[in-house]
Amino acid sequence: MARRKNKELIEIAMDIGGEEAVEVVKALEKMKEATDEELAEKTGIRVNTVRRILYQLNDQGLAEFKRIRDPETGWYYYYWHLETKRLPEIIKARKMAELKKLREMLEEETSEIYYWCGEEGHPRLTFDEAMEYEFQCPICGKMLMQYDNTRIVEELKKRIEELEIELGLRKKPKKSPRKKKGHE
Repeated sequence: MARRKNKELIEIAMDIGGEEAVEVVKALEKMKEATDEELAEKTGIRVNTVRRILYQLNDQGLAEFKRIRDPETGWYYYYWHLETKRLPEIIKARKMAELKKLREMLEEETSEIYYWCGEEGHPRLTFDEAMEYEFQCPICGKMLMQYDNTRIVEELKKRIEELEIELGLRKKPKKSPRKKKGHE
């Protein structure tokens, strides 16, 4: 598997089930095809956890299985393998969801005025919330001041632009030529 695809698959596995999901994906990559019991043995992760991860990967379209019946016992065995054909489509959908969330956050950050006491870990309050507390911090009682969220807004705008470029929704900005003094 190409290095970039592998990195993206590992990131999705991490989102799905943390380190355990990453271990299951890595083991399945090496083994090409395996049962949940074989994966549990290889990774040292409980079978129930491995199954949960495999079904979550399957729900995302990243893992598939074939069911084979043992003629002697009548038991079914599920042989799992990674399926990465839809990976670009899945990544695009995840990025679109992130973009939507970031746009909502930007809207909230630019449409509200926030107040804060300046103490780390204390809440930022909207104007209405600050009014309720008579512009005093609900935790320490200090006077609330207007919170400068310029940095947050700029970071959100930057990440939105990066995602829009990655998704082909916006062209990369061209470096503007420097204007000579006196020529406007």
